[in-house]
Amino acid sequence: MSAARWLRELGTLALSLLNALLGWLLVAPIALLVPKRRDWVAVIGRQHGRFLDNAKYFFIEASGGHTGLDIRFVSEYPDAAGAITVHELQVLQYPRLESIWFLLRCGCAVVDSTDWNDHFRRFLLVRAHVVQLWHGVGFKRIERDRWRHEVGRARWASRSWAFALRMFLYRVSGRSVRYAAVCSTSVFYRDKVFSHAFLARHFPITGYPRNGFARELHGRALDLAWHNVDRQVVSRLAEWLAVGKRLVLIVPTMRDSLKAPMELDAATMQRLDTFARTHGIEFLFKFHPSERNAQGITGDHLHVCAPHSDVYPLLPHCHALVTDYSSIYMDFLLLDRPVLFLIMDGDSYSQEDRETQFDPSSMMPGPRLSSWEELLETLVEMPFSDTNSPERSRLRKMAFDAMDQSESTARLLAFMREQGWLS
Repeated sequence: MSAARWLRELGTLALSLLNALLGWLLVAPIALLVPKRRDWVAVIGRQHGRFLDNAKYFFIEASGGHTGLDIRFVSEYPDAAGAITVHELQVLQYPRLESIWFLLRCGCAVVDSTDWNDHFRRFLLVRAHVVQLWHGVGFKRIERDRWRHEVGRARWASRSWAFALRMFLYRVSGRSVRYAAVCSTSVFYRDKVFSHAFLARHFPITGYPRNGFARELHGRALDLAWHNVDRQVVSRLAEWLAVGKRLVLIVPTMRDSLKAPMELDAATMQRLDTFARTHGIEFLFKFHPSERNAQGITGDHLHVCAPHSDVYPLLPHCHALVTDYSSIYMDFLLLDRPVLFLIMDGDSYSQEDRETQFDPSSMMPGPRLSSWEELLETLVEMPFSDTNSPERSRLRKMAFDAMDQSESTARLLAFMREQGWLS
C-alpha cells in the first residue's frame, strides 16, 4: 500500500473517530431512550443504500408478503428512492428527518455490507437488532479473518498489537459491531467463514435472497427487480437471445493493489471483439464499483455494465461466467453452467491483495486459464467439452446445502420472529 493511500486511510480513520465521538455523546443516548417498534424493519443496501444485492431482494420479497410489518428501504440516493416509490413500496431518503426517526424507532435493520454504519446510522441503530446478510460466499478472507491475515505491505497490520489496536478503533468508530445475526448459506460457510469473520450472537443458515435471480417475482415486484439492471444490456437482451447469441459474463475482482483487471488492453479488446463476432458471443463486463482501471473498453460485442448496476437478473440468461477470484461464481453454480477462471498473474493476488482462505484449486469448478488466448480456445470447445458438472455439483451442495434459494427471505423472517425480534 502506497504512502499516499495510507495517508488517506489515516485521514478517513481520524474523521470516523471524530464522528464516533459525536455519535456516542449525542446520538446514542437518544437511541437508548427511544422505544423500539418490533413491527418496523429498516433495510439498508450496499454503498449507502444502492438498490442491489441481497438487501434489494430481501426488501422486495419481504414487502410483497402479508407480514404485518412496516418494511422500509433506506437510501441516500434520490434515483433509488424514486424507483421504489413509483412501484408503491416504502422508502426513506437518508438523512431526512423521517428516515432518522425511523432508524431510531425500528426494532430491526437488515444490511448486506459494512457501510450501513456510516453517517451516524450505527448510533441511531444502537439498540436495534442488526442482521447482516453479507454479499458473497467464495474463498477470499473477509472482515476480521482478513485483518488477521493481511498480505504484502500491509502484513504488519496483522501483528497482535496492531490487530488489537485496529479492533479497538473499529469498535469505537462503529466499523466493527456485534451483530444480532449474520446469515450464512450453508453449514460449511457458517463454520469455516462467517463465524471467524464476524462477531454475532447467531449465525442462521438462510440462503441469499438475491439467488432467486428474480425468477419467482411477478408484476410490480419483477419490474422493480429489473429496475437497476444496465439499461443498454436490457434493451438488447431479447434481440440477442432471439438470434441465439451466447452471453459470457466477465467479472474481475477488485485489486487492492490497483492493478488493471485481467490485463485488458486495446489489442486484447480488438481480439475479443473479433472473436465474439465470429462465434456469436456477446461479452458482458461487470467491474467492481470502485474499479478505476477499466476505462475505455470498446467494441461492438463488448458491453460494460454500469458500475452500480445489478447483474443478478441477467445471470439465468448467461451461458458462462469468467472470473478470477470474485465470489459471484458460487452463486452462478446454482445454474449449473460453465465457470472459467482467468488468472493471469499467478499467485500475486494472494501475495499482494488478499489471502485466500482455502486452496483455490479445491474451490474452482472449472479450468484455470492464464491468458486470453486460452480463454477463447476454451469458449470454442465449451459447448462440446464441459466435463465440470460433477465438481460444480459438489461445491453447490457445500455452499448452499441444497436449499431452495427463493425461500431465503421467508427463512430469515421466520428466524427473526422465532427470536422475538419481530411482532
